[in-house]
Amino acid sequence: MEVAQKVSLSKNRGLVGRELEVLVEGEGEGRDGNRIMAGRSYRDAPEVDGLVFFSGDAERGKLVKVRVTGAMEYDLVGELVGRNGDGEG
Repeated sequence: MEVAQKVSLSKNRGLVGRELEVLVEGEGEGRDGNRIMAGRSYRDAPEVDGLVFFSGDAERGKLVKVRVTGAMEYDLVGELVGRNGDGEG
């Protein structure tokens, strides 16, 4: 597991700064008490892979663009940059 975590973290760090199309699955509360959205990119299978957590307001079931700003072993962190793949905020 330790080796797998290191490999996954390395791959996730390689995505920092990129924009990903994310399918919004829901929302919750971040550690700081602020609203946070969660979804999956093309590389995340449900119940197997990680999530993309991001700030911004998005509707469940919609595709949005998220700029990756941070990486964890299995999950990504980012910010909303566009809705419906149109690049508009």
